[in-house]
Amino acid sequence: MTEISDDELEAMLERKPTVREAKVDDHALMVKSLEHPVRRKMIKTIGVFGKTKDELKKELGIDVGMFNFQADFLIKGNYLKVEGDNFRLTDRGLVLLSNIS
Repeated sequence: MTEISDDELEAMLERKPTVREAKVDDHALMVKSLEHPVRRKMIKTIGVFGKTKDELKKELGIDVGMFNFQADFLIKGNYLKVEGDNFRLTDRGLVLLSNIS
């Protein structure tokens, strides 16, 4: 069996995903975002017009820790943005909203 050189190993580790791999990963993140009932409810509650943090927490009826975790997940996925105290869906978030029945 041939050994991999350090240069080859480094090149393998630094390789960026192909377009196909990136698209598959993006779809997997979208599915994961929609699988969780709290995230689905959060997306529906924010809707097209957005909500303040207080409005969201009240309407969702969840504790602060759960709220922060789910909001952070959606922010890191580029589905949600915070403008001051307002939570708004990004264009990607609006795509998720259109997939919720």
